[in-house]
Amino acid sequence: MVLLEREFLTISDEGDRVWMRLDTSKEAVREVAAKMAEIRPGLVMDGKGWEAFLKYYLEGNNPTLLKDLVFESEGDLCVAWYKKISGFTKVKGVSLGNYILTLFGETQEKGLYCVIRDEGDFIDWKKDPD
Repeated sequence: MVLLEREFLTISDEGDRVWMRLDTSKEAVREVAAKMAEIRPGLVMDGKGWEAFLKYYLEGNNPTLLKDLVFESEGDLCVAWYKKISGFTKVKGVSLGNYILTLFGETQEKGLYCVIRDEGDFIDWKKDPD
């Protein structure tokens, strides 16, 4: 069951997990990623790039949403899930989705671009070996 859906982001309740899927191939995400790459040349914001960014950003700004979040990103998809342990897990999933949408809405002022510019060296951008 879809809990929250936008052009590039879906939060869904699927069996024993609540999933977050961020599709980096969508135009809105690609535009933000291109600007991020201008700020930090060579940055690749595919699924793993967004995973690294979200882990870093959530750890410093909303660790409650990061707690128990398992990432399984690959290719153009940044994918993560929570194991459903109570009705609150659905609320947490929707909160994660809304938090990500807020980040995309705050790209200029204090969100994504400022983090890339000011804190990009602290983000663990390493890729898992293929």
